[in-house]
Amino acid sequence: MQLAAPSPLATPAIDEIWRVAAARVGFSITRTDDAYATSNGAGVIAIGASQTLDVDDACAQLVFHELCHAITQGEAALQLPDWGLENVPEHTPREHACLRVQAHIADRFGLRALMAPTTPYRAYYAALPGDPLQELGDGGGDPAEAAVMRAAREAATRFDRSSWRAPVEEALAATAALIAAPAATGTGARGDLHPLGFALGPSDQSCGTCAWRYVGGRGTPVARCRQSAPANGVGDGARVAHDTPACARWEPPVDCRTCGACCREAYHSVTVSVRDPVVWQEPALIERHGHRFEIRREGARCAALRVEVAEGAGRRYGCTIYENRPRPCREFAAGGRHCLDARRRVGLSARPA
Repeated sequence: MQLAAPSPLATPAIDEIWRVAAARVGFSITRTDDAYATSNGAGVIAIGASQTLDVDDACAQLVFHELCHAITQGEAALQLPDWGLENVPEHTPREHACLRVQAHIADRFGLRALMAPTTPYRAYYAALPGDPLQELGDGGGDPAEAAVMRAAREAATRFDRSSWRAPVEEALAATAALIAAPAATGTGARGDLHPLGFALGPSDQSCGTCAWRYVGGRGTPVARCRQSAPANGVGDGARVAHDTPACARWEPPVDCRTCGACCREAYHSVTVSVRDPVVWQEPALIERHGHRFEIRREGARCAALRVEVAEGAGRRYGCTIYENRPRPCREFAAGGRHCLDARRRVGLSARPA
């Protein structure tokens, strides 16, 4: 029998990081022999004492999970024991929504696997897709799972706009830094990490050569990483330096001719204004749906998309009406946030591990 390895999160320094983070959002942390993790609805989160936890669990991981429950349940649940949840089948969807939020937030710092929940929900957590807040499919036809994803996306948006975001993200960044530090001396088990918490990528590349580096953000524009930005588009990516070594999500600058994601299955339609010149310039490609005009689709792709297959060069994509393309296409920025989203949807861009 192979025993689970101890969690690298189970250190006094990381425990303190999460005690401080909890305090910053209004909670005190105590340890108990009577439960794995519980909240009393009066500002106290109790975490199981070390001897009561599984060997691969840690206080930090459980504090983070409880905070994600609070985020998912919303402000009204802060005054309820255990956020108003009980261990009953009716509340399982809320647990699943919490796990999607947990994976989404932790993944920005390369901590998704280490911040996994304790049993019995690890199997659900482990089976989550690369983007735990993915919109495509909305639960694969399962109405219950579609509702879970909607709740998770709402919670993630609420978190990104809240005062909790800075304390929680700073705790995750500090945790990732402490875990990465021993790896630099050859004593760690996870390998070196990029400053943003991702695994390191091509040794001959840097953030400065990556497709997802951009200059922007609130205040004075600075270099940032779109891969670390919230999946729902609310908020900025983390700051990066031009010469920082590339992470595992590094990608070369986007070449639209070898991509074509925005014209393929990434989007369902292109809606155009009745005043857009394309309506009269390309009438064979225009369809009317009530008061809306759209570019005609051929299957799941834009009818104006041209695909060429060159031997040894793969597929090449082009637009047959490029000079007359509609306004939404003209405003679609190569290398922008929507471009990254489109590439993720067709499997061209890195997703969370």
